[in-house]
Amino acid sequence: MLPAYLTRFNQALSHFQQKLPVDNWTSEFKSKLINDYSFYSSKVEDPKLEYGDTIRFLDDQLVKKEKLGSLLDVSNHKDVLQSVLNRYETFELTEDTIKAIHRDLMSSELSWGDQFKPELIGNYRNIPTIGFREPFFPNKEYVSHYNIEFAMPSYLELMARKFDAINNEEYDSHLLTALAYFHNRFLNEIHPFADGNGRVCRIIMGTIMMKHNCPPVFSSILTANDMMDYIKIIIACEDANSDEPFAAYLANGMAAYMEEKLKISE
Repeated sequence: MLPAYLTRFNQALSHFQQKLPVDNWTSEFKSKLINDYSFYSSKVEDPKLEYGDTIRFLDDQLVKKEKLGSLLDVSNHKDVLQSVLNRYETFELTEDTIKAIHRDLMSSELSWGDQFKPELIGNYRNIPTIGFREPFFPNKEYVSHYNIEFAMPSYLELMARKFDAINNEEYDSHLLTALAYFHNRFLNEIHPFADGNGRVCRIIMGTIMMKHNCPPVFSSILTANDMMDYIKIIIACEDANSDEPFAAYLANGMAAYMEEKLKISE
């Protein structure tokens, strides 16, 4: 029997598929989904982003000059996500596709939060990396850079099998338990790149959603509290050695987004 949060997600997804099937999406509706996804994904990385200004910028409207740096980064995120989603049916989770997404996403100096490292665009990091979480949580040490080349092929082979076996009627093979597992291994254990890991991870997640007849949607991240909730869920997964907190986070947030879209369409 599925937990309540996955049942809620399944019901929301079923209604969404019936009332708003992908073949009926207008370019405006698809753009709205991608704009929202790009904003929520980028907001996790940049607390300065504001939803209204970002969406206006992504819709080619004027915004204040001092905000352009952050907004250009979100626009690049949108362009890369759009490009990958345009070929979601043939998307395969391989080292080459992951590195290509990183290369497209991180080719501009504006996309780097830390020091710009052009030699690492589209390449795994060659330095040790620590996730700085203090003062709220202990810092996180990721997989040694010496081991990334060995860890990634085995990990991706396992993930490919998980994604090929998706069955939303079963907990262990549900789309969201697979996405939670992918997110936590890629982002919070291996962390393969010097920068851009979160954005690459969430672009891949959105593409996997589309590949499994789920719209690219995410939990709404609009405020500093929302950003902290996302981080707290990651910490909860680590503390419990379980992906379930993140699966529940995805399920409830994505269901709420789809439920709202269904109300608007009525």
